[in-house]
Amino acid sequence: MRYYDDIHVGEALPELEVSALVADDFVRYADASDDHNPLHVDDAHARSTGLDGVIAHGMLVMGQLGRVAVELAGPTGLRSLSTRFRDKTRPGDELRCGGTITAAYERDGQGIVEAELWARGIDGSLKASGALVAALPRRQ
Repeated sequence: MRYYDDIHVGEALPELEVSALVADDFVRYADASDDHNPLHVDDAHARSTGLDGVIAHGMLVMGQLGRVAVELAGPTGLRSLSTRFRDKTRPGDELRCGGTITAAYERDGQGIVEAELWARGIDGSLKASGALVAALPRRQ
């Protein structure tokens, strides 16, 4: 968690590297989320729809952006998190997630920070983009 006093607009957030995802990660996520859409867990079904195999749940990728957000805001500072999915994430994909501080201001006595977020494949392809708003504590 960061302090509002240490934030600078334009600052890059620390990057999170996610090692290569495997199909079993999608199955585990399906079990945890109770989202067993066959596009995520059944290779034959995914291929029958024109895909070249299973794809990750969008929320699995969003969860990685959430990890970046919590690194900034701590467990209680996050006020909003939005995500737009841009490209499919497949087994074997490695992700690099990060963001940039876009605004810092005071509102109702709190230090508010806004940031743009992104998740990219190791090849640079944009998998997801997003935004967060967080309330950060001030140094005493």
